[in-house]
Amino acid sequence: MASLILMIQFMTRYPLPGTIPFTVEHFVQGMKWMPLVGLFIGMPAALAMLLLSSLLGPEVSAFLAVAILIIVTGGLHLDGIGDTADGLFSCQSKDKVLAIMRDSTLGANGVIAIVLTILIKYLLLASLPVTVAVTALLAAPLCARMALTWHAATAKYARAEAGLGEFVNQVGTAQAMAATLFALGLLIPVLLLLHLSLHLHLLILTTIVAFTILVAVLFARSLTKKVGGITGDTIGATIELCEISTLLILYLFWKHLL
Repeated sequence: MASLILMIQFMTRYPLPGTIPFTVEHFVQGMKWMPLVGLFIGMPAALAMLLLSSLLGPEVSAFLAVAILIIVTGGLHLDGIGDTADGLFSCQSKDKVLAIMRDSTLGANGVIAIVLTILIKYLLLASLPVTVAVTALLAAPLCARMALTWHAATAKYARAEAGLGEFVNQVGTAQAMAATLFALGLLIPVLLLLHLSLHLHLLILTTIVAFTILVAVLFARSLTKKVGGITGDTIGATIELCEISTLLILYLFWKHLL
């Protein structure tokens, strides 16, 4: 339970009481809880979408839902995708890319990445029927945080100095598999909100999980070639990319199969 509380405190702005020591043991154990943390992040956004869509319409409700996701996480992962974009699109050497990622100043590429991320989420959610949008708001944060465990498990930390790498380098396939099984257990009831046939239910379930893992792993391998590994910023970027991937998959299923 201590590792779950630590992950909630680390990944969200929920005001949980108490201070859990940020140790390697708690961090590694906390990886299996990532899907549940994601579900906790998505719940207030999904609830807002459900309650406000009939009153405010899909566009305003989608905007508020995306805003709630940002508020709950404190924009932590948006900062990650912004810094990652600044670094990777700088076309500099490995050391320079890592230095740019660490720089707190946001460049043009970072601003563009953040704006596009928010805009894509908004457009996809606003285009979905309420029930599908609510389901997507629960599934996307859940799957994205499951996928981050694969991002960490399949690459080493890029920086040589001590820091987050002491924790990230201890995450392996065992933790990623545990998080995946947990995510499957949570996604099954979430997708029941769509009232699909068993065939479609299983198809969407496996597609979302497989595709988000693929995005996380391929991104990690690309980063390993580019800068020698992953960083805290690329973990945040992975979360954002996998949330978008989940929303896009549900949009495509709704558009063509549901």
